[in-house]
Amino acid sequence: MPPSDGFEEVGSAVGDMMREYIARDPKTGKPLSTGRKRSHGLELAYRPGEGAWDAIPLDRILPLANGEIEVESVIWKDKERLLRRTDAIRALPRVRGKNQQEAHRALESALGHLDTRLRIAGLESLPYCALQHSESLFEHLHELLEDIDPEVQKIAQKCLVIVAPVFPSATEETLRRELRSQEKHRQRSAFEALKQVADSWPEVAELHIDELIREEEGTLRGLAAALLPRLAKHKSATLWDLVGWCLQDEAVVVRRHAARSLLPLADHAPKVTQIALEIAFFDEDEQVRKSALKASRKLDPNSFRMQRLITDGTRHSDRNIRLSCIKMLPIIMVDAEVRIMASELLHQETDSEIKSLLQELMIDESLEGTEAEKNAFLAPAEKVERDEGSLALPPLKEKEISAQKEVEKPVKSTDSVRRPTQDEIFYGDDFDEGRDEFV
Repeated sequence: MPPSDGFEEVGSAVGDMMREYIARDPKTGKPLSTGRKRSHGLELAYRPGEGAWDAIPLDRILPLANGEIEVESVIWKDKERLLRRTDAIRALPRVRGKNQQEAHRALESALGHLDTRLRIAGLESLPYCALQHSESLFEHLHELLEDIDPEVQKIAQKCLVIVAPVFPSATEETLRRELRSQEKHRQRSAFEALKQVADSWPEVAELHIDELIREEEGTLRGLAAALLPRLAKHKSATLWDLVGWCLQDEAVVVRRHAARSLLPLADHAPKVTQIALEIAFFDEDEQVRKSALKASRKLDPNSFRMQRLITDGTRHSDRNIRLSCIKMLPIIMVDAEVRIMASELLHQETDSEIKSLLQELMIDESLEGTEAEKNAFLAPAEKVERDEGSLALPPLKEKEISAQKEVEKPVKSTDSVRRPTQDEIFYGDDFDEGRDEFV
């Protein structure tokens, strides 16, 4: 749609410009699977809510938003509706071109207005308008998060969740204050915003978590540590340090959340996970040890650090860790070493199931097993070649002897016709008649 008097429809030119690029196959034209996931925060920021205000004529938005006219009649979904100033404020994201500055001033006026309805309408338009002109808008958001009206606070918190992953720098101080708020609903919304930031800007989220885990309040440190599993895929030395520090925190809830991050961390940073397991394996909390045990099963047990960890784990006070480590002994040791280790552990073991397992590991099947198990350890006999006429041939079996006798028996002829002798064949039929051609 061509521009009209400095206005432009968002859904046409601007919408096409901001639309995400889609890679397509040059032959089929179908979208290629890139494995990327869209961020819901960005989508919400780019798309203002739909409503009857979308039907306001473009040249009537600013006069209605500034209060120059009181009411505007529009047709929305086949019904006539009367729209007022609050509706025009929600339509401000549609204003483009040379009137954009005037739309910005109208939005600022609404955000600072005494009327609660205008402040709420301004907060709903803020995420999209800030993409074009953000001057002083986030200062208004910072103030409205502490508004005296609870409904305004609620809308401001939703606005923060939307804009935080899009404007991490502009909302940094606001988010820092809200994360430490004593009001639970404000703190909850702030951590929801931090989750969105962690998906889009993991480095920024790590800086916030780094500050939060230094706070004296254990609950706050626990909420910050709960975001570590979400960041485990991000290969960052800062993240690895955060996991190590949280595993040594005095608050058990912090250590539990940090231990939960070891399982996804094992896929992306196995060597770092091995170092962290040395701390988590011997934690006094059972849930921390369980999370560490799950992560250890994803790692290569043949590495030097894991071999030492498994060996130490066979003498752990936790029964589950002892059992898991003893089961991995045959993987990292030869049979003789396993039997020696099992014999040493059996003297100090008290659990009946682990005792039975150790006794099974101590059995040498080549000496104490069944006949079939013993034979499995014997080397196969060499193949004997039979030479014709050799005296070293093995004796024939009974079946072979009987078969050979059957072959050697003379075959009686059942033919009654006399066969010719050799002289008859050589001299012909005249031999018996006494004829001699040479006489």
